[in-house]
Amino acid sequence: MLKSTTVFAATLLGAAALTQPAAAQDFTTATFGGTTIWVGGGVQFLSLPDINFTAKRDKNGNITKQTNSHKDFLDAGGAIGGGLETALGNWGGFRVSGSVKGFWSNVEDDHTTKCQGTDHCVVLDPNGGSGAVGSYLRTKTERDADYWGATAELKFATGAPQEVKPQIYRNDYFIAGFDVRGIDQQNRLKGVQGPLDVFTYNETLDTTYTGGYIGFGGEYSFGFIPGVKNVGGIYDRLGLRTFLNATAGLYNAETDYRGRFDYKFIPSPTSKVSRSDDDLAFIGTVSLETRKQIGDRTSLSLWTDYEYISSVPQMKYAGPNGPTRIDSDSVFATRTMLRLNIGLGSQQLYADGY
Repeated sequence: MLKSTTVFAATLLGAAALTQPAAAQDFTTATFGGTTIWVGGGVQFLSLPDINFTAKRDKNGNITKQTNSHKDFLDAGGAIGGGLETALGNWGGFRVSGSVKGFWSNVEDDHTTKCQGTDHCVVLDPNGGSGAVGSYLRTKTERDADYWGATAELKFATGAPQEVKPQIYRNDYFIAGFDVRGIDQQNRLKGVQGPLDVFTYNETLDTTYTGGYIGFGGEYSFGFIPGVKNVGGIYDRLGLRTFLNATAGLYNAETDYRGRFDYKFIPSPTSKVSRSDDDLAFIGTVSLETRKQIGDRTSLSLWTDYEYISSVPQMKYAGPNGPTRIDSDSVFATRTMLRLNIGLGSQQLYADGY
């Protein structure tokens, strides 16, 4: 996973070097003066494509793949993040701010698959060979995935900071950003037959997404729905504000695959295979923030990103339908973090009552 860490750090440091402390206008975190930094942590849900490696063969010779790891939206792990935002001045009537931000998360899961009571359980070599191992095979699959991202973003504010809540939604800014993110997987499968090891299979499957996005954002409110009174009143009593951010972008998705297969029942058991692929991916994100001011220059935010990624690699291993190749599937991801927002300098972080 060294590749992801290196790109993540280099992108953040390079973008941070371009920022200068100034009076910022970040309407999502509602920075009123000075430069704002934030740090946070929480949970990442990531639903990755199935791994279909082992197979069953019936008496007619037909081979059916097994699912060794299921696509499960409940696969979860920890997430951390941080960012900085500062103003860049007035550009053509827009108050523009620049930010750098990033996140890192890790999701691990394991599954056990059994093949029993069939004519033959089949182990498939990614290089094209196969071997029948009898009527019973138990395979344990372990998946370890890092999901990370680093972003440089410009925000074009459409007006002065608003202290009054909107009736439903008020658009406060437009967004343009450059984004690098990655999904780096390490997958391990081990097959046993009773007390005997049958095979082990290890793969790395790393995808780096590089691209740009545009979007918009602003404040929304539960408290002013026509014909319905006092909706969201508890938010007002608790001093909470709610914000929305939506982006859509196109990315080059570069995937590298490396696999090592060790079959225990032949003289030369080790087989290695590698593949690479480029694809065009769409990533759409809707972000919701609920924020509570806790001091002149500090606030807490509960921030959730809902993401759709159109192209995530799914391996199609060698079998009756052809050699090992990289295919793709779409996935959904959700990341929720509790953020601490800190305003640097002597000015307060928010306008009075914001």
